[in-house]
Amino acid sequence: SDLRPQRRSRSTRGEDLFARVDLSFEEAAFGAHRDLRVERLQACDACGGNGAEAGTSPTRCDGCGGVGQVQDVRQSIFGTVMTSTPCRRCEGTGEEIRSRCTVCRGRGRVGVTDTVPVDIPAGVTDGLEVRMAGQGHAGRAGGSAGDLYLSLHVAPHPLFERRGQDLFAVLEVPMTTAALGGDVTVATLDGEERVSVDAGTQPGDVVRLKGHGVASVGRRGRGDLFLTVTVTIPRRLDRDERALLERLAAARGGEAPRLLGPEER
Repeated sequence: SDLRPQRRSRSTRGEDLFARVDLSFEEAAFGAHRDLRVERLQACDACGGNGAEAGTSPTRCDGCGGVGQVQDVRQSIFGTVMTSTPCRRCEGTGEEIRSRCTVCRGRGRVGVTDTVPVDIPAGVTDGLEVRMAGQGHAGRAGGSAGDLYLSLHVAPHPLFERRGQDLFAVLEVPMTTAALGGDVTVATLDGEERVSVDAGTQPGDVVRLKGHGVASVGRRGRGDLFLTVTVTIPRRLDRDERALLERLAAARGGEAPRLLGPEER
């Protein structure tokens, strides 16, 4: 087998970058575009990324003779012990730069501020991480670029709660509308919609608006919007309102409060 020391490649992959993207609830639901400003390292144009001054190139390291390793011989109680360690002068690559590029000082990379266009797909969720391949720091000596990881943070909505693709909210209606039925206007992510409330609607009943939820990333269609009905009871009545309710109570005088068992609730 080949026991010769292995040189390290001067070409290494670039480091990854991480960025936070803040989205409104609607942007997460429908998708959004961002032009992100990121600070990253790119290959030096002056030296082509190899770190050597124009017209020159890396040469064989004098410290290790180009093998990338230096050997150390020591005497111990077990006899002669020989160890190999990466050459510090060339960092184990076997090559050193004698005339360093004046632009990047031999590093092969320079710092820049770039604008990265990002298209956020519809339906993303809070905390989701998106990977953009090759948008990180440039590699060293021609190595591949790292990746850019985006951490998405979605602001909560004042009305809607999201569970998967579906949205949930509370629809408050007057007791007269619950009893008699009627059309009411409600807010959705798509704008205002007319919703029909059936006569005799009870607190806790649910009204479903199909297709008014959120998309799923990479799929067609949207979830639904579920409205849980709550009925408002007036705390104060004027004389006429009280008279009307008293007439209604008299007309329905046979009704009496009662306890409901578990199966009736």
